[in-house]
Amino acid sequence: MKRLLSLVSLFLLLLLPSVFAQTLTKYITATKGDTLVVKDEFDYSAPDALTGLMTADTINVPAGRVYQLHKNGYYSVINKPISSSRVRAIVAGESNALIKNNKSADAPPILTGAVYEGNSSLGGIISGLDLLVKNVNINSGNSAATQGDYQVVGINPTGGRLTLDNCLLEHNLWVELAPPSMARLIFKNCYFVNLSGHTCRRNGGVIDFFNAFLDTIWVENCTHVMTQGSLYKFRSGYQVNRVVFNHNDFINNSGYVFMNRGTVSNITVTNNIFVNSNVQCYSTILNHLDGGETDPGSQPMGLVNVTPDSALFKAPTGGHFYVDDNLVYWDPKFAAVPGVLNTKQTDGKTDWVSQAITMNARTQAAFDNNVAYPYLVEGTWYKQLPTFANTATLFTTQVTNLVTYISNCSDSTYTAPLPYWREVFPSATNFSYSDWPIPINLSYTDAALLTGGLNKLPVGDLNWFPTQYKTWLAQRSAEYTQIANVLSTGKLSTGVKQLAGLPASYSLSQNYPNPFNPTTVINYTIPKAGNVSLKVYNLLGQEVATLVNGYQSAAKYQVSFNASKLASGVYLYTIKADNFIQTMKMILMK
Repeated sequence: MKRLLSLVSLFLLLLLPSVFAQTLTKYITATKGDTLVVKDEFDYSAPDALTGLMTADTINVPAGRVYQLHKNGYYSVINKPISSSRVRAIVAGESNALIKNNKSADAPPILTGAVYEGNSSLGGIISGLDLLVKNVNINSGNSAATQGDYQVVGINPTGGRLTLDNCLLEHNLWVELAPPSMARLIFKNCYFVNLSGHTCRRNGGVIDFFNAFLDTIWVENCTHVMTQGSLYKFRSGYQVNRVVFNHNDFINNSGYVFMNRGTVSNITVTNNIFVNSNVQCYSTILNHLDGGETDPGSQPMGLVNVTPDSALFKAPTGGHFYVDDNLVYWDPKFAAVPGVLNTKQTDGKTDWVSQAITMNARTQAAFDNNVAYPYLVEGTWYKQLPTFANTATLFTTQVTNLVTYISNCSDSTYTAPLPYWREVFPSATNFSYSDWPIPINLSYTDAALLTGGLNKLPVGDLNWFPTQYKTWLAQRSAEYTQIANVLSTGKLSTGVKQLAGLPASYSLSQNYPNPFNPTTVINYTIPKAGNVSLKVYNLLGQEVATLVNGYQSAAKYQVSFNASKLASGVYLYTIKADNFIQTMKMILMK
């Protein structure tokens, strides 16, 4: 009997893969190793082939299972498929070309929560554990030009991870994601456009979360264009373990870029471009418009905001916030809006002020107080409009639309959303198709900005600079180690560059320029690999900055030093490497 049962069990085990394969076959056009090539609505002659496939694909699913979507494909997910709760899953378009530089007539596959022919029923693809979605166009709009509150990707379990890489995301009424506790959210190389459509001026953004403590919000090399509400919301009382915004573009964003009531710590805002963003005006009593999404001290909320008297910033270690090498610019047309609102006594108020600022007075005072708040680090702000290669109508017609919108949305009776910006598919019948190819090019030729980021790389989204993007990828880990060091120590950021040629001896050069304000460059040489430290001290012998502290190979090096937070005076810089020690003077003259 036991032998008979064993034979039956063996037969069933052999049969299951065949039955399973037949179950999956109706949803796919090909199998490539662990990759399943998925039929779209037209191949499948119905919506939800991806949902059916992911629902059926439950037996012996390999780690890193790939569901490949074909170019120009249209994939509905109205029945909310959930990726595996046991292994990582990948939903990917077939082309890895960076979408911002891709001029191919073949568009990325569309992943949508709306049925193709005008049905506004909305769903989404959900991360069951660890989901990567890449190389796709995520669009909740449909051919009836309607959309839903959330986008068509989401995250389900506590502690789950969702990564969006090289995706084009358009349309929503509220936000892209409202994640659960301890979620990890990573956005890389994405393009967000036309996040608007709701009657409330604070809606139309990327992230909002309630009753949740998040693990990670990581946004790098993403571009955000023509959005209505608060893009990234950080509500009081809910912490995020790590927040990173590095090398992003924010262009014509009506609401807060960061709705931060000042109580979130461990934030990095570096190498970003902010043009015509944070332009909605503020009045001291705004509950009728913005609910609990205003500064708790009744001040305008700039791009960077902290509440230093909160429990977090009074803690022994203090709050950590690093902001450096960012660009800000506002079209002069926005400056007149507060005066117009006050003259009209819009909503019965005459205290309207601009929020087109880097920081309010309270936040600036905290960043300037190194004794009380040693871990609030402010570096360089570039204040100019880059000479972008192609901005279409963003700085003409769309600036006019934005000024009109922010002038009107301060009236609580106003219910029209920010108009959509569409260059390629302006017709409502193409609402579910994003403009393709992307009709702008945000590369620029400004020499100071091309080397103005950390480690002498361009400021802003590096996808617009493919060559420099590859250079950045090669040193990405080192840059984030550098950023983490600033966060943990509160010391000013530096950029270290290895120069050509092999050194014959140890040396430390005089900084140049000298005197300087506020940045200077120091060259040094290391003929033998080993641990190197280069530190800056005041005349009392107190360390004020660590420029280098770690293992380096034999080479010639150049390091930049930003002393924007230090007082004018004489400083000493000392290098230690093997048995070599040398100290030199430099003068900061503001």
